[in-house]
Amino acid sequence: MKYVIEPTNDFFLKDTNIENLFISEYMISAPSDYVKVYLFGAMCSQHDMDLETKVMASTLGITEDKVLKAWEYWETMGAIKRLYIGEDGELDFSVQFLKLKNRFYSIGLDTPGEDGDERAAGNEENEKAGGTNVFGNEEIKTLIKNLEKIIGTQMTTFGFEAIINLVNERHAQVDLIDYAAQYSANRQKGDMRYIVKVVENWLDKGIRDKESAIRYVREHDERHFVYSVIMKTLFGYDRPANLGEKEMMNRWLDEEGFSLERILEACKKTTGIREPNFNYVNKVLEGWKKDGAKEKAKEQKAFEVTPHDLENYLRFLREEAQTAAKQRATELYRRHPEVRDVERRLQEAYRERIIKGSRGGAATKAEYDKLIQELKGKKESLLKELGLGPDYLEPKYKCEICSDTCTTEEGVCICKPLRVAEAWEWILGGSHGEESKI
Repeated sequence: MKYVIEPTNDFFLKDTNIENLFISEYMISAPSDYVKVYLFGAMCSQHDMDLETKVMASTLGITEDKVLKAWEYWETMGAIKRLYIGEDGELDFSVQFLKLKNRFYSIGLDTPGEDGDERAAGNEENEKAGGTNVFGNEEIKTLIKNLEKIIGTQMTTFGFEAIINLVNERHAQVDLIDYAAQYSANRQKGDMRYIVKVVENWLDKGIRDKESAIRYVREHDERHFVYSVIMKTLFGYDRPANLGEKEMMNRWLDEEGFSLERILEACKKTTGIREPNFNYVNKVLEGWKKDGAKEKAKEQKAFEVTPHDLENYLRFLREEAQTAAKQRATELYRRHPEVRDVERRLQEAYRERIIKGSRGGAATKAEYDKLIQELKGKKESLLKELGLGPDYLEPKYKCEICSDTCTTEEGVCICKPLRVAEAWEWILGGSHGEESKI
């Protein structure tokens, strides 16, 4: 017995099948016009309907160039393949819609063939390099989400590029980056540049996984950090302090009430003697303590800026820099929307490269890299034409070393005394004077 379905002759009463993967994984981050092109093309493909580009553009209310760019985008994403007509491959092309579930779950890609060979070669190359494959990596996807929660905004091109470099070039484990972000957030330094510096510093010390980082942090608490800074300033290198030296440093800090900046200033007074030592530093500090009202007033002024006050001022500086960057971007995008479009495409490319991963076909690592480099070059060219630097859209912090946190993984940043003085003026509500930059 044969079973048949009543045919429908009216084209617009027929149905078009769209994979759920397209809706959940591809459509969300794609430009709306590109989605329209894909859906309309899918309808035509499933019902053997030929349609010229200009007709599709007219029907969808977009330009022919937008239609062509849409197909270029979907091929980059691995959703379609352009089959060129003519030996030179430039005359015209037809669009082949690919099965997304096959590429998403690697179904049928283990058998010999163009896609399977390409995927196998890419994995083999990555394994030889000792790195982590960022294509479709669930750990990377989770990492990006966690980072965006901590920094309080969507990942910028700097962040995407930094993650790629840390994972593929520096071979950092994903859980190390995630822990560095939590560590930075706990220190109220939830800035992507600071997080990257933390990871790079740990990698330089040979720390490549979360467990090693946890041990390192436990061994280097706040007081140990202070010891390290004093020892390095006094002797020129970082050696462990003995029990007597620790007791003396604790007395300077806890009983005598000297600030770390003041102690470091006393340490620098030893540069003129043959053998720097703690006794000499102690005499310098005692002399300052007895040095009269002027020195006491100066010391008192420094003490009135508490760590809490300083952190509030530093947070104010960072927020001010980030707000100014957003305002610059808004104004630039308003006057030159082409820069906004390139920046948006660049962020999408990074996001697709890391979060979406490779779907097979044309969406290979090399092609993602090529697309990203092209967009970066175009962005820099546009900014250069406008007389702007390549980092124009990034926040401009007063201190480029620590991004206005006064803290680096090596110790207290050299800008801290200046920031303390500025915080004092800021608290009083007086004039900041000419802005200083270190």
